[in-house]
Amino acid sequence: MENDVRQTIGVNATFLPIVQELFTSRQKAALLFEDSGVTRANGFIKELYEKDGNQVIRLDNDLEIALKDIYAVNGTFASDYSEC
Repeated sequence: MENDVRQTIGVNATFLPIVQELFTSRQKAALLFEDSGVTRANGFIKELYEKDGNQVIRLDNDLEIALKDIYAVNGTFASDYSEC
């Protein structure tokens, strides 16, 4: 029997290093985030900035997502995300 293995970030870690790398290398991001339920988004990170004390990314379709609301980036999940 094979075990399912899921890549996660540490308990107190954030997605900041991952999104910074995607931003600087201009790679596409596939995201799961909270927006009145789990929501998917895909695109290139156009901007990374701070807003109201939170790190925020802006995708190339102008969607803004706070890092604190992200559950997964390119298949790497928050350690406390249990939906899949």
